[in-house]
Amino acid sequence: MHLCSPADEQTFTPPERGLLHIWHSAGRNEQLCPERVLLSRPVLQISLGEHHGLLLAQGGQVYSFGELLWRDLSIPVSAPVLEASLLGKTVVRVAAGGFHCGALSEQGNVYMWGENTAGQSDISSVVVPEPFPVSVVDSEVVPPVVVRVVDLACGREHSLALSAQNELWAWGSGCQLGLVTSTFPVWRPQKVEHLTGRHVIQVACGAYHSLALVRSLPPQDSNTQNPPKKTERGQSPHYSLTEKEELFTTDDAHYCPLGVELNSDLCVSSLIFDLLSYSNSGPSGPYSSSPVCLEEVRLCLEKEKQSLQGQKSSSLTNIHQKGKSAASRRRSLPGTPTHGSPRRRRPCACRPSSGRTHSAAPEEADDGLPSLETEVWSWGRGSEGQLGHGDQLARLQPLCIKSLTGEEVIKVAAGSHHSLALTAQCQVYSWGSNMCGQLGHVNSPVTVPQQAKLSDGLRVWSLSAGQSHSLLLADGDCVQPVLLYCGQQQDRVESYTVRPTLLPFCIEMGYISSVYSGGQNCAVLTDHNVMGFISAIHELASRERQFYSWLSDIRKVFLTPLRNRESVCPALGEQCTPLFFSLCESFVHLSTLIGRHATSLSYFLHDVQGRDVTSLPLLTHAEFFLDTYKKYCSAVGDFQVMGGFQSLHKLSLECLGSQWTRLSQLCVSDQSVSGDVDLVSLLYWPLQQLHQYSRVLLKLASCYDVVRIKRSCLFMLLLSLKKEAETTFVFWKTHSGKTTEVLRLPRRRVVCESSNRSLTLQSAGRFSNHWFILFNDALVHTQFSSHHVYPLTCLWVKPNKWLRSLNQAVDQVLGGGGQGSSPGLTAMSRTASYTFTGDERFKDAQYTGSWLAGRVHGRGTMKWPDGQIYTGNFKNGLEDGYGECMIPNKVLNKPDTYQGQWREGKIHGFGKYKYASGEVYEGCFCDGQRHGYGMLSSGKLAKTSSSVFIGHWVHDRKTGYGVYDDITRGEKYMGLWQDDQRHGSSVVVTQYGVYYEGTFKENKMSGPGLLVSEDDTVFHGEFSDDWTVNGKGVLSLSNGDCLDGMFSGEWSSGLKVVGMYTKPGIYETESKERNSVKYVLGQYVVPAAQRWICVFDECWSRLGCEAAGKGDRTTAWENIAVTITTVRRQSPDLSRSHSKVLESLEFIPQYGEPVTTANYDNIRRYLTKACETPHHPLGWLVETLVTAYRMTYVGVGSNRRLLRQAVLEVQAYLTHFYSIVRFLFPELPEDAEQGEIFHVLLSSSTSLSSSVVVVSCSSLLLPLLLPRLYPPLFTLYCLQEEPEEAQYWERILRLNKQPDQSLLSFLGVQDVFTVAASMLSSVTHFSLHSSQIVSSSKDACFVSSVETLQQISTTFTPSDKLVVIQKTFEELTVEVKPMLDGNFLWCMDDLFPLFLYVVLRARIRNLGAEVSLIEDLMDPNIQHGEMGLMFTTLKVGSHHTQTHTLKPTR
Repeated sequence: MHLCSPADEQTFTPPERGLLHIWHSAGRNEQLCPERVLLSRPVLQISLGEHHGLLLAQGGQVYSFGELLWRDLSIPVSAPVLEASLLGKTVVRVAAGGFHCGALSEQGNVYMWGENTAGQSDISSVVVPEPFPVSVVDSEVVPPVVVRVVDLACGREHSLALSAQNELWAWGSGCQLGLVTSTFPVWRPQKVEHLTGRHVIQVACGAYHSLALVRSLPPQDSNTQNPPKKTERGQSPHYSLTEKEELFTTDDAHYCPLGVELNSDLCVSSLIFDLLSYSNSGPSGPYSSSPVCLEEVRLCLEKEKQSLQGQKSSSLTNIHQKGKSAASRRRSLPGTPTHGSPRRRRPCACRPSSGRTHSAAPEEADDGLPSLETEVWSWGRGSEGQLGHGDQLARLQPLCIKSLTGEEVIKVAAGSHHSLALTAQCQVYSWGSNMCGQLGHVNSPVTVPQQAKLSDGLRVWSLSAGQSHSLLLADGDCVQPVLLYCGQQQDRVESYTVRPTLLPFCIEMGYISSVYSGGQNCAVLTDHNVMGFISAIHELASRERQFYSWLSDIRKVFLTPLRNRESVCPALGEQCTPLFFSLCESFVHLSTLIGRHATSLSYFLHDVQGRDVTSLPLLTHAEFFLDTYKKYCSAVGDFQVMGGFQSLHKLSLECLGSQWTRLSQLCVSDQSVSGDVDLVSLLYWPLQQLHQYSRVLLKLASCYDVVRIKRSCLFMLLLSLKKEAETTFVFWKTHSGKTTEVLRLPRRRVVCESSNRSLTLQSAGRFSNHWFILFNDALVHTQFSSHHVYPLTCLWVKPNKWLRSLNQAVDQVLGGGGQGSSPGLTAMSRTASYTFTGDERFKDAQYTGSWLAGRVHGRGTMKWPDGQIYTGNFKNGLEDGYGECMIPNKVLNKPDTYQGQWREGKIHGFGKYKYASGEVYEGCFCDGQRHGYGMLSSGKLAKTSSSVFIGHWVHDRKTGYGVYDDITRGEKYMGLWQDDQRHGSSVVVTQYGVYYEGTFKENKMSGPGLLVSEDDTVFHGEFSDDWTVNGKGVLSLSNGDCLDGMFSGEWSSGLKVVGMYTKPGIYETESKERNSVKYVLGQYVVPAAQRWICVFDECWSRLGCEAAGKGDRTTAWENIAVTITTVRRQSPDLSRSHSKVLESLEFIPQYGEPVTTANYDNIRRYLTKACETPHHPLGWLVETLVTAYRMTYVGVGSNRRLLRQAVLEVQAYLTHFYSIVRFLFPELPEDAEQGEIFHVLLSSSTSLSSSVVVVSCSSLLLPLLLPRLYPPLFTLYCLQEEPEEAQYWERILRLNKQPDQSLLSFLGVQDVFTVAASMLSSVTHFSLHSSQIVSSSKDACFVSSVETLQQISTTFTPSDKLVVIQKTFEELTVEVKPMLDGNFLWCMDDLFPLFLYVVLRARIRNLGAEVSLIEDLMDPNIQHGEMGLMFTTLKVGSHHTQTHTLKPTR
């Protein structure tokens, strides 16, 4: 605690803002002398209790003054005491109750101190001398969370806190808490459940009652089927009395004004008992009264008990009332503000935090401006009518004051026993105790809100309430605000004012920003007018409030009565009626915006010292203001153009009656002549406010000239729109008639016409009559009774006399021009809609999209009358680029769809075409025909014609190499085509395992061929038709027998043979015959290098090359970059990882430099990323090759006799692929098979060793291709080795049943290795048991080598598999070497048996297939090196296991 007085600070300079003036309210106005409190810091806020007060200074410092009874101190206001314990807490809000205090920190923490007899300070102590933290915890969630508080209010025996989630929390004693409890005091803050789900904006506390300003629920939240009606001001949902009765009849029987359910006498007596118990035994103190209004509660419960014995009433106040009285009482039920009790329908309370630093201003709506759709809720004691529900009863729970719903209340204030509400229209409503005239009118007491009597021209924009007085802050005749006072004037109660009176000394204080009341004291905060800034802000706010009041009066007196008249439609006519309603709607939108802006400015003034001028809503919401004014000006102009004001004037005279005089009084001097009203000028007058904005903003600061200019330009623009509307109206009035009436549209304005601006048609007849009218949206050519309309969006003008006018009109309709245009010059590039009439190709088609110099150009949509739709890119009037097209098929009643590339109006490039018949083609097109690589899927599996073709197309026909999978017949054809027929060398396999290779002619097997059945029966001879033999041939049976002669007949039904039967010799083996068969396979097939040339040609084309290797390398890289960039821009749905890959591929890597370690690694990394995305040409190539490969060798194509072709095809892929890569990176070696060798130093854990890296097509590209081709390829290897695999696996299982020592001895392992293995096994066993690890082998001997070799099945490329073999040998050496001499060297006699043991223990499935794959695809450069030797050892071990009979001895 620290005392602060002016004497202690003699050198400080008084602040220019936040100046505090305070005075005693109980005295004559002429005798009042406000005391100036001098502090070194500006005062941000003040709160007054009954006999004490709190000051919040800049920097978050809190001062106390007055009767601090909890400290036995009396501090004068001139020397307030600093609350030292709150230093460093950054307090942003203070609240003074009757005899306790509260403070709120920037972090949302609450601190309380003072009297605590009723629990209002939240700890179990009668007095809290120093600020004590109060925890507001939401225990309904798991885990409980601390609630951030943004506003605080205190009464005599209770405290209220508003959370950042706009929920209300209460603690203390009495019915004013709004809690569903009868146990008092409430020591910890509890949520006011009755307001859960409602958006609380502001709270205020009286002595024993509470007020809350709550945002109204939106109309769509209503439980009724019909939407709620709006009030006259159009802000809050409002039901008629009849509707309310129907809506809330159900809830009426369950609630009473006390907020408790009354189901039986037991409930009533229980409540009485609880209240009486607390009244008799509850704590009391020298400054507190009864915790609850016991007499009121007794009265309420007694009446409720009587109602329960008779009919069950919905309220204690309507038991003996009937008809309208009862209905009006029903409106005061709890939970019936709009949609029933919130306690019953608990909507989600998870709302975003307001983010406010100071809580003085109520919560803002979603767009940043305060909401005017509010309700006022009250609860607590009502003995003086301070609750406003039309009675003097208490309410235990919050209840909406129905009479204030829709009145746009923006602030509430609570005195000791009276309440005040301020509306956005600067009106004050008051109710409650009026013993001292504090309500501003003569009625007493007032149980429902009544409007205070104010002098004309006074607009109240802030207020406060004390013990027996009210203080109002209003706009007067000048910019400086004035103070109005009503209430007790002397110490005697009998002396008081009837109406709010002006306090004359307020002019001397300066510019008042806030008013405060409490007890019998009043206080204000003022600011000096520094450089005219404060006066400019006050002038802006005052004019905006005045403007909103005028708009509200116009709505009330003029627009709303006419809009609700039934005769408005017949009087205005069919065309003008919707325009009038649109005018009313835009007027309401403008009025609402001005009202919210005026309210926001009032809040701004309350905290003007803490805010920057750049936060003015007029600046932060500039576009919102401009758009609203533009829409309103357009609505008035449309109504004027269509001649609606003449009919409206006549209707107004008939309907308004006495209100017409009131309307003439609202008009300014140029809007009313001799009592008549100029409605056009009246409704255009709101545009003058823009000029006021510019004038006031000019006063603020020179740095806002740009804003002022924008406002001025908008004002001039709207005036020009007004002039255009007037000119257009005169034009239609002058040229009235059926011909021109057809052209009359609300948004259409006349620019010029040929009767006053000469325009002559070339080659016109002598007696022809031509009239040209230029509107803001079209050019009209009228000849006699016919006319032609040319939309300006699709009009290009050549130089003539009308060029300037036309160009200006086109510029205006385009919103200022297109890309790169300047004012007055017609945009060459624009966006518009047009329906073609003369174009043969686009006849009657409707186009919407981009144009360039009169031709469709850019992205757009073309719709033909027959249903055809194209959406995509255009160029020079034709489809060009990527586009999507839908073409209707009337025969099948389904459309054809295409997605892909176009060129010069035809399908050209890569795309996907879905036919109405169910066929789908995905591939290349040329001039609208399938040409190049493509895949055609015909039908579905359920149909009889299901098939898939993938291969080469020429002019919409299958020509060249392709694979045809006849799913219905179970056959797959792999060979040459010509004109949609199989023609040339080919291979056919069936689902029954039959293999055929030979020649086709005109879609039939013809000429020599080779046929192999599933059981290895081979026929080599002449064919004349599909599967039909006719001619000389040789039939070799699987057992080696042979038939040589003339054959005829179909293979599946039987053959006729004339020839010689040969039995093989006894010394010829079966393997020899099989080898001879294998040798002849492949002699009729298409060479692998000639397959899929179309795929590689398409890749070359995407790089910009005419043929393989014929193109510019720089152009190729630029095409790649453009393709990647286009995909990134036009594909917003790409994943983050995919987007990052494309971003890295946009940069062109370095190429043309000599091969080094660094750039070789860069090439490999670039190729890896390129192959990850199909949008890169190389990625598309890899994806397409994988598709073609799988289409060939999966399903029926999974035939073991195709293995050799599959391997050769992979090698051909590498050769072609490498040629493309080398074109992009010319530094790579030319001879891919020989390769180029360079040395790389690799650091290991022990030493530096030199390693050789070979650059070849297989080492560079096989890791990119083989993992994707591995499944079908390895399946063929497994099928090929299937017989040997069966023998191998049977021996593996049998030999693995033997223990290590027996198996090692049988394999001929040297004794020294057997002993070493025994020692290793024992050590390993101990290690395994100690760590509880189970080995994958039977025993633990050489377990590391076994597990390493097993990894060969997890790799794809031969190089990776060879690395696994190498590591296996290294692990074997590491395991054996510690048990032997350090100078030991391996020899094959020692190594092979041990390695064979590792192979047996590894139990690798399909080891023969693994060996064959490595042998076929391994790099030739390493066949004779160390890895080659190790691989040979594995190969011999695998072969030894398969072919030798191993019978271990026991």
